[in-house]
Amino acid sequence: MIKNTANPILGILGVGYFASYFITSLRNGGYEGTIYLSPRNAQTAKRLSEEHQCLIAQNNQDVIDKSDIILISVRPEQLSGLMDQLSFRNNQIVISAVAGKTINEHFTIADNLPPTLIRMIPVCSIEAGEGVVPIFPSNAEVEKLANYTGTPISFDSEHDFDLALTTSCMNGWLYEFFGTMTNWLEKKGLSQDKARKVILHNIRGATAYALQKDDQKLADITNEIATEGTFTLEGLNLLKKQQGFTAWNQALDHVHKKLGEE
Repeated sequence: MIKNTANPILGILGVGYFASYFITSLRNGGYEGTIYLSPRNAQTAKRLSEEHQCLIAQNNQDVIDKSDIILISVRPEQLSGLMDQLSFRNNQIVISAVAGKTINEHFTIADNLPPTLIRMIPVCSIEAGEGVVPIFPSNAEVEKLANYTGTPISFDSEHDFDLALTTSCMNGWLYEFFGTMTNWLEKKGLSQDKARKVILHNIRGATAYALQKDDQKLADITNEIATEGTFTLEGLNLLKKQQGFTAWNQALDHVHKKLGEE
């Protein structure tokens, strides 16, 4: 069992972008537990230790020895090399942010893992305390930890979790989309600062409105706004004619297929 359920000690193997998002969101959300960092990425580990009161461990095994919950945050091809010659306690919880690797594949690659292995998706929005944190399988301790960072959603099957993983890639696509609209405004004469605010706050407002209408289908909200004779419908019809939405579905299908090949 975890010694301190209020503030379990967290250890992180793989101190990169997701670890930075996660630690920042934990501290901003009020998590006061001890956090140990792998020393391998020395520059990032030093920055996080200074900004968010983390401790840098001597090595990866030292991270494991001192922690109740261990987050593995490396690329899929790095997992095997990372796990070599490491040992865990059976009562520890391991969270994997390794994209595209199933629970069974984790245990095939690393048979030294403890029984409780939970998958979690890395998304940049958690640094702002926003966005979904998909989890599989359900685990009360991991959900409690994730609650500091955003909105945890636990899935009943790995298939459903992988669908959520696919859509997490959308974050990067959306920033490109937002940037395209911002650039259009700037070319038409709006200042960079105002263009950015107009686009981002429009998006924020749209999502906030939809979240409070959780009894309505999203398409129904569109139909309420894009009514006959509106400029909204004019633009929407053009997007459909140019197959703008079809391309998004194609991108999701492509990523989902690639995740299954990892």
